[in-house]
Amino acid sequence: MRTIHDKPLHSSGVRDFFSKYPGFLPQQDTLLNCKWSQRWFSWLQASVEEDTYTFQEVLQGRSGAEVMINDMPFCMLSSYDYLGLIGHADIEEAAIDAIRTYGTGTGGVRLLTGTNQLHEELEKSISHFKGTEDAMVLSSGYMANLAVVAALFSNKDLVIADEYIHRSIADAIKLAGITAVSFRHNDPDSLEQVLTSYSSTVRKLVIVEGVYSMDGDICRLPEIVRLKEIHGALLMIDEAHSLGVLGPQGRGVNAHFGIPAHQIDIFTGSLSKAIPSNGGYIAGREEDIVYLKHGGAPYMFSAAATPANTAAALAALRVMQEENWRFDTLWDNTHLLIAALQEAGIRTGLSATPIIPVICGDNESALHLSKKLFDEQILATAVIYPAVPEGKARLRLCCTAAHTPELLHRFVHIIRRVR
Repeated sequence: MRTIHDKPLHSSGVRDFFSKYPGFLPQQDTLLNCKWSQRWFSWLQASVEEDTYTFQEVLQGRSGAEVMINDMPFCMLSSYDYLGLIGHADIEEAAIDAIRTYGTGTGGVRLLTGTNQLHEELEKSISHFKGTEDAMVLSSGYMANLAVVAALFSNKDLVIADEYIHRSIADAIKLAGITAVSFRHNDPDSLEQVLTSYSSTVRKLVIVEGVYSMDGDICRLPEIVRLKEIHGALLMIDEAHSLGVLGPQGRGVNAHFGIPAHQIDIFTGSLSKAIPSNGGYIAGREEDIVYLKHGGAPYMFSAAATPANTAAALAALRVMQEENWRFDTLWDNTHLLIAALQEAGIRTGLSATPIIPVICGDNESALHLSKKLFDEQILATAVIYPAVPEGKARLRLCCTAAHTPELLHRFVHIIRRVR
């Protein structure tokens, strides 16, 4: 019987590269003559030599609570499949039917020839689910954030963003050349200081996340809404990790706090997390969506979401509203895992959601812990600097409705032993 040590279980691309080019560093006058490349290649080689590179593992078959890697079963603890919907028969059948009816692609961008009936149905379903006037679907959540910030704001405006905002929003701010300031993470007092320090004549956009993707904490939305109304600011919420997780039937962070959707100016989100598909969405006022469908570059110049992805997202929204037990199971598992980790003396940071960080400190500690767990057939990925601040490297665990209590207890037992 083969054991985990019989052959390397790591993604071969990086390992093979350094076996061919040991000690490789980028040279001048190449595409890699840029600020970060030498640092990345030095880190990559060190992680290969120390056998701590566990990224880009190739899964055989579906993702889920248990996956196959190199013909061996692994416990998956870092999947965004919060509701355990990957592999749901109704969702898969909807995707297959969509291919049979609409084909594998749309043949164009949404503005020109790429819009089909499924796109319109999904947009109506999202706007109804979120309680907004209208919605639009794009090819990714990244593109949704880019579209909103770059199309609706200019260098005459001010963006005030939580310091831990997602990279897609930071990139959008840079590309649009917008003046931006940050406030301390999830700190309304810090936000108020920033808001009061700028003229009331400047148009201000506050950007927060419903659930923060690295720390798993929930934005303090009631206080943020109060401040934005006092100071006449606009508010955008990225719900990539809160849609399908917070609120009744997963309707999002505003529903979690009982705040009507019209008090938030615009929502963005992903269709690749609790909703097991690909794509992103923007939801808000009808006039804003009409404008963004003509003035948002990612909508005009990026391929439309495929029929299969669109149908899968549409079916997933239906399942979310029909199978409420998934939310109960997700939160039971979340509370179980956080409590068990804390009882074992493991720091879980600020998490109050299924995203649970195991704080390790430096990059090396996080990488070594991830590798030890990998050797125990557990996939719990490390998140290291620069994805998180220096000294705050961690494993990012994600609880799902597909996990069993037995599996979670087994994981805690193993991490307690190997750490």
